[in-house]
Amino acid sequence: MAELIKFPDIGNPCVPTASNSGSSHLVHVQDSTISTTSDANYKHTRPRTTRMVRTWTFTWIAVPEAKLKKLLDFYRRVGTFQSFSFVDWDLKETHTVRFAEALSYQFSYPGYRFTLKFEEV
Repeated sequence: MAELIKFPDIGNPCVPTASNSGSSHLVHVQDSTISTTSDANYKHTRPRTTRMVRTWTFTWIAVPEAKLKKLLDFYRRVGTFQSFSFVDWDLKETHTVRFAEALSYQFSYPGYRFTLKFEEV
């Protein structure tokens, strides 16, 4: 098996340490439940699949141009189609993911600001 591509070191994302500080770090676990309601108003549920796919969303702020270029080079290589390994900055776990959305960024002094969304492969 080929070596998995690794997400580049572009610095840590902006993970809030205070409550009510925004949604700069979000983890979502997909629900895989199928449910139906009977005529007698009973709800029947079962799993659609045994796998519950996770997505991670992280925001970076004040990223220097050199690190943004490193990210752009990486994104051009993998797009939203190629999987790569990524280490969750919060739990320090390694996951195989792909980009869930196209890359967009904005200059916001003193650097660049962007949000990346990863989906589990």
